[in-house]
Amino acid sequence: MSQFLVTGLNGLSYAFILFLLAAGFSLTFGVMGVLNLAHGALFMFGAYVGLQAVDSFGSFWVGIVLAFVALAVIGLGLYYFFLRHLYNKVPEQAVLTIGIAIIVANVVLWIWGPRAKIMQTPPGLTGVIHVGTLAFPIYRVFIIVVGLVILGILWWMQDRTRTGAIIRAGMDNKEMTVALGVNYGLVSTLIFLLGMALAGLAGVMGAPILGAYPSMGDNLLLLALIVVVVGGTGYIQGTMLGALVIGLFDTFGKAYVPQVALFFSYIVFLIVLLVRPSGLIGRRVF
Repeated sequence: MSQFLVTGLNGLSYAFILFLLAAGFSLTFGVMGVLNLAHGALFMFGAYVGLQAVDSFGSFWVGIVLAFVALAVIGLGLYYFFLRHLYNKVPEQAVLTIGIAIIVANVVLWIWGPRAKIMQTPPGLTGVIHVGTLAFPIYRVFIIVVGLVILGILWWMQDRTRTGAIIRAGMDNKEMTVALGVNYGLVSTLIFLLGMALAGLAGVMGAPILGAYPSMGDNLLLLALIVVVVGGTGYIQGTMLGALVIGLFDTFGKAYVPQVALFFSYIVFLIVLLVRPSGLIGRRVF
């Protein structure tokens, strides 16, 4: 029973890393119609920025701040110079962002080399929590707590603020929203910056567990796409639900049937596509 609970908690912490990664992707695609296939590469870049900050300043918290800010700045440049000119042109967005992902991967290779790196668990978050016979790493509890806080903030912003109302209105009818005098371009830009910053945050927080290596962007992008499709695009609730489903299935699969665990996420993905193409909570993607 203890092993089952530990596996479940591991799956929960992994699900929150997936949530932080996929939340930005879901918002930019659902709100702005921007298919950013460089999202995984930028997650990877955030992980390396965090690792460099730890090496240079000896502080995990500085790494979080630097990755958050750096990815927001990169996102601003990406959106302002490129993506804002490709509204409603999904094939062009896909080709452009794939090219940017390749550039980011090669920049990482040039600066940090091809070898995988892993960040040490930050001081103060090492050790385990004991609950009876159950021992669980403090750092994974930290990931769950931070994920819950980010989920609460995004949910509140989406459902309880004027910005959230503009976002929902733009998802229903962008042209009418703009015609009513709403500066939807500014809101879209801020949402894109937030999505990129969340990718950087996810990269740093995931580095002590997942490590950092040049090809990780491709792997994580695919998982983010699966999470968004399973949960439903454009809604934080759907992204969290999709991350929970994929994170738990993947973790329990690796723990109990590792020979076929690789296929679990894809099986869930195919079932949801067949039964509910719009996702468990969300709008139609395809």
